[in-house]
Amino acid sequence: MSKYKLDNRTLTLLKAQVNLTETFNHLLRAEVQREALALRLKVERRKADTHFTIELGCERHTLTLTNSKKMHLKLADFIEEIVNGPTSPTDPSSLPHSDRRYGVFEIEHKQRVFDLVKTGGALSLDMGFEQPINLAIHRIKTRTGITTIMSIGVRKPRTKCFTVYGSDVEIYSMVAESITHLAAVATPAAHAA
Repeated sequence: MSKYKLDNRTLTLLKAQVNLTETFNHLLRAEVQREALALRLKVERRKADTHFTIELGCERHTLTLTNSKKMHLKLADFIEEIVNGPTSPTDPSSLPHSDRRYGVFEIEHKQRVFDLVKTGGALSLDMGFEQPINLAIHRIKTRTGITTIMSIGVRKPRTKCFTVYGSDVEIYSMVAESITHLAAVATPAAHAA
């Protein structure tokens, strides 16, 4: 069975559409094959909650959600579950949209980056994106400073390159801030706060 997914463009559209009262048409595409599935979404926005009707062929499904910032992600999970059937909790690739976290700079990441600032080298940080953030640091021997290159992506990578001087703690804080900015830019628009 083909597994259909909502792409980032559709998620961004849903983010805007949940705030309107209107009928919208969407296409879901299969991951592997070039199949497309059309659906109609009717949105009825009210003060406290929003009522959704999803029409898929001759099937009709309804959902009512309280108004919140992440409502579009819960709707996306509902649509994918209608099309693909229930997901198994053991499959890590089927994490619901509403549970996904992007750009989380965890304690382990911070320690690895601080160690890298002290010694130099390269590492990849998995922060929940499709691609890891790649970080390379060169220690400057004549002064207390580093030159760093960081990037995310393959086809159209977002890249930062800079040189900073100071103590290891000062340098680390600048590198950590730059990683946070790069992660914010790479976060899909539908998941941004």
